[in-house]
Amino acid sequence: MNKRDEKIYKIFSTRNGFARTRDILAAGIHRRDIRRMRDEGQIIRIKRGFYRLTEIPLVSNQGFIDLTYAVPKGVICLLSALSYYELTTFNPSTISMAICRGSREPKIEYPPVEFYHFSKKQFEAGINEIKINGHKIRIYCPEKTICDCFRYRNKLGLDIAKEGLSEYLKRKDRNLERLLEYAEICRIKPLLETWLNAMI
Repeated sequence: MNKRDEKIYKIFSTRNGFARTRDILAAGIHRRDIRRMRDEGQIIRIKRGFYRLTEIPLVSNQGFIDLTYAVPKGVICLLSALSYYELTTFNPSTISMAICRGSREPKIEYPPVEFYHFSKKQFEAGINEIKINGHKIRIYCPEKTICDCFRYRNKLGLDIAKEGLSEYLKRKDRNLERLLEYAEICRIKPLLETWLNAMI
């Protein structure tokens, strides 16, 4: 490895494997070196001006970590959250991320992501903070996730929402009171009550 590459690697290693173009340029590295490392597959461009080192040890849900750095105010939601909590057999290939309505949708090159624009009240409700390999990730709690899936049933399919609810009801830590609180916020309370009555 040449001196220049070593310098670039050092910048990434002091930032958990992620770096912005401006951090790299500030260290006296030229743009053509960033381009070359990207072409050689040593770094991955997540969005314009933001990169991840390819060789960092990847962990399960690495995409969540990548997106958290690229979109710090975003929240993992819907199918991705449902899958994280093991409330679905469906394995999504695209990460679902909520952003507050009115905020600009970032252009992400990697990983594949679909953004959902939630109203302020629905966006701020039910955010959990989990840790994956030492990285803090914002993700909706299971109850809010289920309610969101019912809210987006026309897009995701009612079967996904029903499966999520059915799996949740099997859990020892289920909390129906909390579930109905989020159903109220998500404006799907009558619908959810209908399915709860059918399933319990």
